[in-house]
Amino acid sequence: MTKTAVILAAGRGMRLRPHTHEIPKGLLQVGKEKLVERSVRILQSNGIENIIFGTGYLSEQYEAFAQKHGFLTYLNKDFATTGSFHTLCCGKDLIKDDFLLLESDLLYDSNAIETILAMKDQDVMLCSGFTQSNDEVYVEVLDGYLANLSKNPDDLNSADAELVGIWKVSKQLYQKLLDHHEIAADAKSKDYEKAIANLSFDHPVKLSIIDDLVWCEIDDEEHLERAKTKILPKLI
Repeated sequence: MTKTAVILAAGRGMRLRPHTHEIPKGLLQVGKEKLVERSVRILQSNGIENIIFGTGYLSEQYEAFAQKHGFLTYLNKDFATTGSFHTLCCGKDLIKDDFLLLESDLLYDSNAIETILAMKDQDVMLCSGFTQSNDEVYVEVLDGYLANLSKNPDDLNSADAELVGIWKVSKQLYQKLLDHHEIAADAKSKDYEKAIANLSFDHPVKLSIIDDLVWCEIDDEEHLERAKTKILPKLI
C-alpha cells in the first residue's frame, strides 16, 4: 500500500498577490483550515504516514509547519526560475517509495484520495469532469490511459477529462522522471504533468475519472473566491 505523499509547494503564487506576499499558497486559510492542513488531514485519514513537502518560496514557513507535525521538507533553491518538474526531481534524496503526488493549492473532497488509493495500478492520474473554472488542463484518454494533456484542447485529438493534480506514482516512474530530467532540454522550465505525459507512451499511466468530483485549484483571485463560495460549502 502507498504510505507516502509528496506535496509540491515551491511556487510563488504571483497571480494571488497580495494574498501571497507573506504567505505561500498552500498555507492560505480557506474556511477553518489552511489548504495543506486539509490535505494532510485527508491523507492521514487514508493511511498516508509519510508526508514530504517540496518547498521554495517562503520555505521557512513550510519547514516550521513540517517540524511541528513530524513531516519532511526539501528545497528547490531555484524555485523562482524553474517549474514544478524540477521541484519534484529535487526530492530524489527523500523520495524512495511509491507515493501520492499532490499540489499544495488544491481544495478537494476526500473521495479523491480514497478513489486513487483503491486503484490497483501503480501509476494513476486522477481526473474530473469539466469544471469550467478557468485555466483548466484538458486530458486526452486512450483506452483508459493518459494519451496527452494540454491547456489548449485544440492541441488534443479529444478533450475527455480534466486534470486535478493528484497522482499515484511508482518508484519506477519516478526514476524515469529523474532520468528524463537529466537529458531534457526543457527540464527546468516544464511542469511535472507534461513530463509524465512525455513518458506515457513507454510507461502507461492509468486514468481514474470522477465525473462529479468536488474540487478546485487556487491560482488567482477568481479561483479563491470560487473556492470559498462554491466549493467549500459542498465539502462541509
